Amino acid sequence: MEAITKIQAPAFVRKSLALILCLFVVTAQVSIFARKSVTEIFSDRVKTLRVSLVNDPLAAPVIKLEGDQWVEVSFDVMGGAHESYTYTLTHCNADWTPSQLIQSEYMSGFQNNYIDDYAVSFNTTMNYVNYRMTFPNENLTMKVSGNYIVKVFPQNESKPILAASFSVVESGADIAMQVTSQTDKGMNKSYQQLNFSVTYGNEVKTPMQDLKVYVQQNNRSDNEAALVKPLIVQNRRLVYEHNPALIFDGGNEYHSFEMITHRYNGLNIEAMEFHSPYYHAILRPDRIRSNRSYLYEEDINGRFLIRSLDGIDYDNEADYYIVHFYLPCEKPFAENVYILGELFNNVLDGQSLMEYSQADNGYIKSVLLKEGYYNYLYVTRKDNISPANTASIEGNFFQTENEYRVWVYFRPMGSRYDKLIGYQTVQYK
Repeated sequence: MEAITKIQAPAFVRKSLALILCLFVVTAQVSIFARKSVTEIFSDRVKTLRVSLVNDPLAAPVIKLEGDQWVEVSFDVMGGAHESYTYTLTHCNADWTPSQLIQSEYMSGFQNNYIDDYAVSFNTTMNYVNYRMTFPNENLTMKVSGNYIVKVFPQNESKPILAASFSVVESGADIAMQVTSQTDKGMNKSYQQLNFSVTYGNEVKTPMQDLKVYVQQNNRSDNEAALVKPLIVQNRRLVYEHNPALIFDGGNEYHSFEMITHRYNGLNIEAMEFHSPYYHAILRPDRIRSNRSYLYEEDINGRFLIRSLDGIDYDNEADYYIVHFYLPCEKPFAENVYILGELFNNVLDGQSLMEYSQADNGYIKSVLLKEGYYNYLYVTRKDNISPANTASIEGNFFQTENEYRVWVYFRPMGSRYDKLIGYQTVQYK
């Protein structure tokens, strides 16, 4: 294979080689507990976990109960040989805890089905096997709306290697949404405020008790709003306005990079290096943007897309590179610094945590990633409960283009599960 001319690797690259190769009062009330992220990887061998709609990789994994849509779960397991994996499906409440329904009540079919759609990597420097599942499928169909978690297990083992979440929605509520920079904290400053209404049908008798509403910004769970009471209840309509939980930090546009071949540098890649036996993508040093003016940059709100110049079927022909992030910083922040984005499934943990390097005078991180286009932000966080903070590194700008999602769940008195009766997305531009 063609090798790229070596250049002197900075300290953080040499180090990673060794590591890798061995406010005010309103009538609305808010729950302080956000739902935990439930799309996660539990094995170091699993990479590039994706959950999306079939033929629409940028869409949220939400399908209609009575419709012709499918959710696709895709992931890679590093290594050259196919291994047998099974999966289970669990119905969950609005907060992603398992519901009280038994299997026959929420699905038709059987548990512990084998994943029989797989492909071994072809013409890549790193060997892996790509696995795919779609829901519903010929072995399994969902019977009720709500949240679902797929868990994947090695054959004859009880510990899962990953969990993937998706939702099924039925008709029952209409949502009208608006995002504005004219917030209750000030006009055209650092915030964006979501105002929306939920119109529901006759089956909802006591909306204050029966309905649960959640709001997400850019598919994040750390700053998700769980709403308890609306501002107004009127004519089968709930109005959520002037609510502190619906005022979000504006943040900043996501950083982007693209690596689709080892033969030349892609978007925001400073160098491609070959340190036998693997290729390394050295990203351009990022800048602390909190003290700079807002600059619009097109992004996909933290998502990523797999693509490659050297193959047709990206699932098994896209290669893996060791990607090196670098954020120059004169001294470390008091709080931990993380990389936020779907490349880490928007999970803030040890996998996305950055390390401060005195030798490099900044934060560094080396990650094994598949060829493609990626978005990410740098955030700080003081503990495992608080929302991530964009202010210190990225800044907060009211102009930032963000995506907001509203979820409406319904549990009438006597029911044993939460129906998802409304889902809507709005883009602030």
